[in-house]
Amino acid sequence: NGKISPGHTFTIEPMICEGRAEALKWPDQWTATTVDGKRSAQFEHTLLATSEGVEALTGKIETSPLQFWEKTGGIWLGNTEEAKQRSIELTKKATHE
Repeated sequence: NGKISPGHTFTIEPMICEGRAEALKWPDQWTATTVDGKRSAQFEHTLLATSEGVEALTGKIETSPLQFWEKTGGIWLGNTEEAKQRSIELTKKATHE
């Protein structure tokens, strides 16, 4: 109850808002907008808990552009050894190292 175990997946869905971050859910119980109606953008990452750590299932491919936060910290695909190695390889390719 309330414990993440290997095999569980979950999503993190941040919403970047131009105005207030308070959300308003529409009657369809799915659509969400900001209460002030200003522009916002939402994206999600699906994560998989493994016996070794966590891996991002919504990872990058070789042609994926770097996001501004990845330009200093690199691409993050999880904390397992396999994910860390893929992160290093993709960051090197994306930054042409």
